[in-house]
Amino acid sequence: MKKERNLLSGKEMQTHHQKSSGVFKTIFICLSFLILSAYLQAQTSKIKVYFTKPVDNTFSTGINATYLNNTVFDTLAAYINRAKYTIDICQYEYETWTGDPIYTAINNAHSRGVKIRYIQDGSYASANTGVAALNASIPVVASPTTSAYGICHNKFVIIDEYAPDTTKAIVWTGSPDWTSAMTQGDYNNVIIFQSKQFAQAYTHEFNIMWGDTTHGGAYNATLSKFGPNKPNSGTHIFYIGGSKVELYFSPSDGVNNQIISNINSASVDLYCGMFTFTETTNANDIVARKNAGVFTAVILDKYSSGTYSPYTTTFPNGLGSNFEGYVSSNTLYHNKYMIVNPSARCDDPRVLTGSHNWTASADSKNDENTVIVHNDTIANVYLQAFAGDFKAINSSHTALATTTSTCAIATGITDNAKTEQTFNIFPNPCVDVVTVNVTNAGEKLSIKITDQLGETILEKEAYQTNVLTFSVSELNPGIYFISATSGNQRSVQKLVK
Repeated sequence: MKKERNLLSGKEMQTHHQKSSGVFKTIFICLSFLILSAYLQAQTSKIKVYFTKPVDNTFSTGINATYLNNTVFDTLAAYINRAKYTIDICQYEYETWTGDPIYTAINNAHSRGVKIRYIQDGSYASANTGVAALNASIPVVASPTTSAYGICHNKFVIIDEYAPDTTKAIVWTGSPDWTSAMTQGDYNNVIIFQSKQFAQAYTHEFNIMWGDTTHGGAYNATLSKFGPNKPNSGTHIFYIGGSKVELYFSPSDGVNNQIISNINSASVDLYCGMFTFTETTNANDIVARKNAGVFTAVILDKYSSGTYSPYTTTFPNGLGSNFEGYVSSNTLYHNKYMIVNPSARCDDPRVLTGSHNWTASADSKNDENTVIVHNDTIANVYLQAFAGDFKAINSSHTALATTTSTCAIATGITDNAKTEQTFNIFPNPCVDVVTVNVTNAGEKLSIKITDQLGETILEKEAYQTNVLTFSVSELNPGIYFISATSGNQRSVQKLVK
């Protein structure tokens, strides 16, 4: 922990600068509750979130946030212990400690034949005692240490992306470095995705830094690209368990532009919990949302952010008591997340999280990863964590103020302004792939899949074709609706998976 803080006061501080009768009525309410409960469970079945500090479940709308009391790395080790084929690790800091389960899990995976690759930050390599504890035959690569490069600040693990069973692919990411303090005292969040497509995207990024596309191949220094030398990562939009998820890597993908866009889209409430926050524009935009009537609250770590204008002036002046600075001599507020509209189910509630602090270096020099999860349940889970943190940091707050916003829940799909378009779906019921064939498609064909609550699950467009085929392997079993739109014609059919 001391080594991390020494580094933060030097190199990382320089390079980081960064929630009809009563019977029928009763039956209707019960059915609605069951449908909503199934929806909530489905929306989180392939996305798991954990926190290292106590949460406030009184803010829960159905799924309680989970606090892992000193066991977040035991959870990581459990995932590693289940690996059968491959593990790729890109981790900024790893200092082992008494009872550390991670390196043992990695070494055991290696012993049972799992192919493992490890990327660490070059400037921190000498302090990474956990890396030194790995089996010597596990290939480890360090990022550059040139002045043009920042740090390899990623914190992600890809497990079994190459497994024949596509449901076994896992991506682990979030804010914690691998030290005892990160689980025993610091504020952190972890988010885990079960998705082969998502794992493939992370593997693509890993391979760019590794300089090789054949898993198990040797590191290729000639082809390896870090930091500003990397190309745009490519695909950014995924659908995991019915939720839209965006993925961006720094510095190639313009992450701060995504941050600003999401700040400015907040219409009801906005929360930010951040370790290093130096971007004045972002802070001004957050205050502007508050001035526009959006309920806004921010927590920043004083150790890392305390000398910069967002901490010293912008938020104290602009947010008043809705700004909290975390002050501690031996623990950190190490989260890096934003929650947009968690109280507004119809206004695209979402969470932005990952390794990316809100600094110029994170955006232009460091290797970082950022995910944006569009899901009201996930947003509410993060709100529970933020509320718990807000009260814990300042005991004078009896509670974080609640914000409510109501909207109608879709009970069906109709569009009287458009005439019916005829199309076929096959196979239906489906398993992994579905094809839509439209008989009278015009120049542009748009296909949308929604769930029973009217939430958009998948969208696809094409020009000058009457057939679209796409994967539905990430959808949970259930009933969905497919709408086909071409010109002023539209039709809706039921899809069963």
